[in-house]
Amino acid sequence: MWLLIDIGNSSSKVGLFDPMSGTGRVPGEVVRTARLEHGSHHDAELREFVGNHAVSRAGGVSVVPVQSRLWEDSVRNVCSAKLTFFDSESSLPIKLTYHTPHTMGHDRIAVAVAGWMRHGEPEQCGVIVIDAGTAINYEVILPDGTYPGGVIAAGPGLIRDALKSGTAQLPPVELVLPTHAMGRSTVEALQSGILYGTLDAVRGMVYRIGEENGCPFRVVTTGGWGAWINEEMRVDWAFDRHLVLKGISDLIRLGA
Repeated sequence: MWLLIDIGNSSSKVGLFDPMSGTGRVPGEVVRTARLEHGSHHDAELREFVGNHAVSRAGGVSVVPVQSRLWEDSVRNVCSAKLTFFDSESSLPIKLTYHTPHTMGHDRIAVAVAGWMRHGEPEQCGVIVIDAGTAINYEVILPDGTYPGGVIAAGPGLIRDALKSGTAQLPPVELVLPTHAMGRSTVEALQSGILYGTLDAVRGMVYRIGEENGCPFRVVTTGGWGAWINEEMRVDWAFDRHLVLKGISDLIRLGA
């Protein structure tokens, strides 16, 4: 098994990956995942997560250097393996032409790699990966395999929190899509603005990226809001819940 770790700002998502299973274009499947809150050490949690599985390779992406060092120690202690972290300087199957690659979140790099490896068609079709969570990130890979840039926008939860904290009287609302775009109450008006606004923003951004680049794209969504976006927009876009982790597995394989 391979151990995959995506270290975010407040927690880490860990996955066990079987590199020999699966029938897709890229071999391997994520067979188990867990989300672990940040702490001063992770040995006990990691030992419970891994169980009796032998870990032969370990890779990760991180936006929290302190946690990176803690995870390196835990992977060495529990799995007797070296944890390799990937960034813009790693060997990549895409060419970064982003003006400031050193400022990119390493999870953005991993998800772009996974999207290209699984859905891109060299010289034929590019990929737009929409990672819809706390933020909604759009990662763009052109048919020639270059990554020119992307888009970072607020997700529904951030929009709701901003409306609540930035106004005197607007209430917090449950993020449920109302029946009508025109709200019949303040709660419905907020829900409509946040959720229909998110859907329209996604639709418009994908159209704008396509128009700006003048080439065909396949779209794949991931993240907590990804499946919801596909369902509500009734599009034939792919959805992959574990795309960041799969990108880490691709980088492990490329670095072998």
